[in-house]
Amino acid sequence: MFHGPKSSLITVGCLLFVAAGWPNYIEAFDLLVGGTVAGCTQPENVLPRSTVTGSVAVPGAKSKFRQPSYAILRASQPITLDGRMDEAAWHQAANMGPFHFTWWKSGRKKQTVAKLLWDDKYLYVGHICQDEYITARYKNHDDPVARDDCFEVMVAPDPDRPEFYFNIEWNVRGAYIDGHRANGPKKPSVPWIAKGVRIVGSYKGTLNDDSDKDQSWTCEVAIPLANFSKHMKRASLKPGDQWNLNLNRHGGDTNMQYSQWSRADTSKPSFHTPHRFGRVTFVNAAASP
Repeated sequence: MFHGPKSSLITVGCLLFVAAGWPNYIEAFDLLVGGTVAGCTQPENVLPRSTVTGSVAVPGAKSKFRQPSYAILRASQPITLDGRMDEAAWHQAANMGPFHFTWWKSGRKKQTVAKLLWDDKYLYVGHICQDEYITARYKNHDDPVARDDCFEVMVAPDPDRPEFYFNIEWNVRGAYIDGHRANGPKKPSVPWIAKGVRIVGSYKGTLNDDSDKDQSWTCEVAIPLANFSKHMKRASLKPGDQWNLNLNRHGGDTNMQYSQWSRADTSKPSFHTPHRFGRVTFVNAAASP
């Protein structure tokens, strides 16, 4: 965690954003310092070691697309799901962003900070979503959260079967939907329930009131690995194992945007493009600088 005067924290935050190359996308003060709005505790100090991850060329690609890659750190301590992302493990994890606005046409682009962690039981997803108009009406499993501002993870736990993948999508209130494409993106989902998923969110602003401007919403999500164990190369993860994965955002009533970690290649919005997912590797520790 950061310590010391708030002015020093802001200075460090600004330097990090300049180094990462996106000072125009996210207000460092708002996302690093946070605050309390409408009785909702906000995330603090979540970007101390922000980096943009590498990428690799995709053989046979028709464009200049380069598949992004990311090293998922093993959590160095238990993660308490409170919507704050303030554990040391989150600080140690690299930032996956900035996200791509694949089908952008107009309106202010709402950027995203996203990080992943893992341990023996869970894949953890933590994200901060810049958002001036936060929509979150739904509260339950299988509610139509795609109508809200939502965040989605898509995973192919066996990279040798890239079109065999799962998706889980949620809003800041913890409502989520789950799907499984066992036969590729052009076939319907097959029945599947993601068991034991836990989602805790916080936000800076007011929900479902577009007469004012909000700032951001944050979620910490724990997804049991047991949901995917039968479809991985082995029953439990080991350092060095790899998955194909993508992260997506969209939804809301005002200035709806589509953004992604790994850019799709369709003319109209579609997140179901597993041939464009990024590659993640599960590791024990961060690489030496």
